[in-house]
This record gives sequence, C-alpha cells and structure tokens, in this order.
Amino acid sequence: MTGAVTAQPFAAWFEPTRVDDAPAAPWVRTHHAGVYNGQAVEYDAITGETVLPGEDGQPAATIFSTAYVRTDINSGAGRPIVFFFNGGPGASSSPLHLGVGPVRVPRSRDDSALAPNPPSPLDAVDMVFVDPVGTGYARLYEEGAGTAFWGIEEDADSILFFVSDWLARQERSDSPVFLMGESYGAMRVVTMLARARDLEPAGALLLSPALDMTAGTPIVGNNLPYIFLLPSMAATAAYHEVTERGGRNFREIFEQAAAFAETGYAGALQRGARLGPEEARRVGAKLAELTGLPRSYLLERNLRVSGAEFMDVLLGERGLRVGRLDTRITGRIEDYRDNRPPANDPSMARGRGGGPSTGERLDEYFRGELNTHIDRPYRTLNLDLNSQWNFRREGAPRFYLSVVPLLQEAMGSRPALKIFVGGGVFDLGTPVLAARHLATQVDTDPDRFTFAVYDGGHMVFEHEESRIGLCADIREFVASTLAADTGD
Repeated sequence: MTGAVTAQPFAAWFEPTRVDDAPAAPWVRTHHAGVYNGQAVEYDAITGETVLPGEDGQPAATIFSTAYVRTDINSGAGRPIVFFFNGGPGASSSPLHLGVGPVRVPRSRDDSALAPNPPSPLDAVDMVFVDPVGTGYARLYEEGAGTAFWGIEEDADSILFFVSDWLARQERSDSPVFLMGESYGAMRVVTMLARARDLEPAGALLLSPALDMTAGTPIVGNNLPYIFLLPSMAATAAYHEVTERGGRNFREIFEQAAAFAETGYAGALQRGARLGPEEARRVGAKLAELTGLPRSYLLERNLRVSGAEFMDVLLGERGLRVGRLDTRITGRIEDYRDNRPPANDPSMARGRGGGPSTGERLDEYFRGELNTHIDRPYRTLNLDLNSQWNFRREGAPRFYLSVVPLLQEAMGSRPALKIFVGGGVFDLGTPVLAARHLATQVDTDPDRFTFAVYDGGHMVFEHEESRIGLCADIREFVASTLAADTGD
C-alpha cells in the first residue's frame, strides 16, 4: 500500500493547545443497540468532561471521555469496566475507540458515517475511552496550565483522579476495573498502577507498549534497539517479497528471527570490536537472509541498522520508504524526506488521502449519534503537548527512562494483578520483541503475564484479522483474570 503526502496535511498536529474557559460539557447519555461477538446488545453511550482542579482549587483543565455501558443485562458491581488510553503523549483515545469500541471507520473513504464494529468486546465488558488534557475535546482553562498535567507522574495522577470520579459518578466503584494502554498509554497505565492508592485494578493490558525509552534509542554502546528490531525487519522484508516466505506465516518468520536476535545476534553485538571478521561475515550473512539487506551494507554498518535506516534502504531501489508504525505501508521517499517526525512516516498518512479525517468523522458521530455538542474540533493528535512533556520521574535514575521497575513494584504489591502484553510484527516504533523481553525481566511468576503477537503494525486493529483476535483476547483476558480471582 503506497500513499504520497506532503507536510501540509499534518500541520494541525503541531498547532498550539486549545485554551477555553467555557463551562464543562454536560454529561449526555444516549441509548443504542448492536450485535457484538454474535450477541444482540443494548447499551448506553455516556459522554462528558471531567474538570481537573489546579493547585488553587480552581478549574485548570478537563478530560473528555466516551463510555459504553451495556443495559440489557445487569451492569452492576460484577460487570467489568475497561478504561482505554492511547499514547503519544498527545494522542486522543480515537485509535482504540475506533479499533475495539462499538463503532469503527468504514471501509469506504467516501462514507463519512462510522460503521458498527461487530468484534468489539462490548458484549462482555463496559468500555470507557479517555482523552487526556489537550487531546480530543479536552482542553486547558488558561495558558500555562498544561505543565501541571503534562508529565509522566502528573498525567498518571490526573487520569487516576478521572477514573475515581467516573466510577463514583456512575455508581460503579465496586466494579472490577481493567486499564488498557497503547504505546505511551502503556507507560501511563504502568505509572498509574504504581501510584494508585484507592484504586485496585484487576488487570492491565499493554498494547504495542512503550515501556523503556532508553532501550529504543539506537546509539553507540546500546545494542538493544537492533536486537529488538530484527524480527520486525524480517517480517517486513518477507511482506514486501524482498525475502522468501517459504510457506511460513509472518508470525513464524518473526519468531524464527526473534530466536536468532536473542541468541547469536545478541552475542555478536555484545562482543563489539572483539568480534572477528569471519564471525562478522557469518552473522552478516544471516542478517542478510532475514532482512533482505545486502551483506556488504550490513558489514559497513557494523551489523547494526536502525529503524530509520531500514525504512529508507529496504525498498530504496524502488524509490519507496516503508512506514515506521506499520511497515506494510509505503510512500515515495522524496515525499517524506523533508518532513519532521512523525510526518516522515508513510504509515502516519493513513486516511489522509481524501474523504473525511478521523477527527471530522468523530465530530459528526458525537453530534449526530451521541447528542454531544461541543464548540471546538475533536483533536486526534496534539504534538504541541508532546513537545512540552516532562519525561522526568521522581526518584528514577537520572539518565534512564523506564517504567519496568514500576511494573515490578506494582506486581509485587498486588499479588493478584495480571498483565496482558501484545503487539504487531510490523511495528518499528515499539517493536513487540522489546515489550516481551522487558516484561520477562520482571521478577514474578511468568504465568501472571499473557503475551500475544499479531499480523499488524503498531495499531494492530487496523488489520482485520488482528482486530478480531485482539477483541477476542481482551474478552478472554478479562474473563480468565476474574475467574482466577474467584477461584472458578
């Protein structure tokens, strides 16, 4: 799939964050029906803004949320609720909302209305999609207020405030709670687990998680990024027919490359300059076989190719750059070379080649279907917010950014807590091997983790088979976690 765009369509991502002191949007409840997982389901949609106070107790910002609560069965204390967060930081909940919620973007770009999403786990769980401060319809009340919410711990605390407020407002404080975060949203969830006092989540789901920023930084002396990227590079090369599949599916290709990445390749990189030329050639030949890149190029790069280099080189002779968040998608190199990140990623251009944007579709959906009228556009991505984010964490090592220690702390203090970790094989942004490796470093019973690998990119639900699988996995993880808690 190839898409060619210029930088201009991405300009809205970099616009300043909205400042709006209008009263909070009222809570609105509307009734709906659909068929999910083969079941007829009646449900209410609940939208509204939660006001966050500043240090002086006055309104400082808001969080916007969209909830779906099943009504044709008892949605009382025993029915689980999943709170969903995307990442960025600066992303609204729109990707997960339209990936696993009851509605989705239609297949036809010409259709402006959202379509039903039959695989959605709404039959089994109630769902709350959360737009943090500065995303979606959420906003600041005054200039400069964002610093109180735009940081690892500040953000987590604001979302914990929201969750507690929502549960109390909807009289669901006794319901089992699950937290699901994608990308940076997973870092948000782990931080929330470590900082939660009154909230006791039953489980957490981490999708395409960003857990350790240092481990994703390709720089001399840090070999982890190259190890973690290799299996996704192998799957990508096979997808674009640069290498032979040999009857294997992409997950099999991924796992075979992962086995080499964590053994022979890791060992070779660890030896650094001590690696002899004969061994380097042998490892280079294996890398060439897996990635389709010339062995001479790999040896010139000292057996280390970053994700950005791979994006340009794999299909460079065809004049194409592969995507970062979804390597199946390509664009002409010259259309992306001068764009600043993330607008230099062809896979970020999805849905920007004609027809309504995701934000425009959601505006229409909120006004038309959910009777929610807010006098500002729905903002799917806010990179102004991202540029101001505070990535420092109190008490953390000064030069190391990771929430894996927080995950271990949370699992140590909550013996019943279960964690789901999943990702797509075509993701160079947060490679799924990294997530799996980092989770297995937590000193706990490995049976407390559930792992899943999908034939998708960073947003695995954009691949139809993976969407079905992910929705089923959410349903199964919640059910199995609750069954284990009750001893059933």
